[in-house]
Amino acid sequence: MTHIFDGKDFALQKEEKLKTEVLLLKSKGFYPHLASIIIGDEPASSLYAGLKKKAGKRIGVEVNIYDMPEKSKKEDVDLLIKSFNEDKNITGIMIQFPIPGTLSKYKNEFIELIDSNKDVDGLKNESKFVHPTSKAALEILNFAKSPPELKDRKISTVCVIGSTGMVGKSLVKELKAKNYDVFECDENTKDLSKKTITADVVISATGVPGLIKPSMVKDGVVIIDIGSPLGDVNKNVAEKSSFFTPVPGGVGPVTIVSLMENLIFEKKNL
Repeated sequence: MTHIFDGKDFALQKEEKLKTEVLLLKSKGFYPHLASIIIGDEPASSLYAGLKKKAGKRIGVEVNIYDMPEKSKKEDVDLLIKSFNEDKNITGIMIQFPIPGTLSKYKNEFIELIDSNKDVDGLKNESKFVHPTSKAALEILNFAKSPPELKDRKISTVCVIGSTGMVGKSLVKELKAKNYDVFECDENTKDLSKKTITADVVISATGVPGLIKPSMVKDGVVIIDIGSPLGDVNKNVAEKSSFFTPVPGGVGPVTIVSLMENLIFEKKNL
């Protein structure tokens, strides 16, 4: 029987714990505050930023969204990031991706400009934070091993599809640090199915809808689908899985609460 992961319920349980931690931080004079920059008017970006704002409100942290026109000058974006770096009241900074238009070519420059201590999206090489989506996938993988019917199952090989992307690169690094045997792939990997069908866990983060089909995985596989917005995994794969994350409602909610965890991480021991 397949365990269909309920990301919303999982995230809400974590939020309850974060509420208590935030109240404690505030009693000690620390007020978590996230500045989220959106460039252009991409509906999906506005949706995701809005979900983060709502999550912040639920746990008691301030999340402000700063909209900039697509035709903004690079210098204007730079100045905004620098102002957030210098503002002691802002404890976390993130840019909503993708960046549209000509400013997209400056993506890495914008990331590097963010103060490392405020890089709660974990995008800089020297960041002390794990990328929230990667962090969410790792937590879900740990949870996948906890149900009684799965706890004795050997889980040692993980196939990450989209391994060189923003999420995949971070995830591969973290999985290797935890001594998993990792197959690094992307949607163009030759004979991709030969990798996926031998893996105990398949994690896909390519954004290619329906890329992973039932014939590409073995019975009892753990599936963690990070594909956005429609999911990388064909819905019928759930029938062969022991654990399956749906899209939407799987990894997404856990990613948002993981971002909130990063926002208060540094001050937990105040």
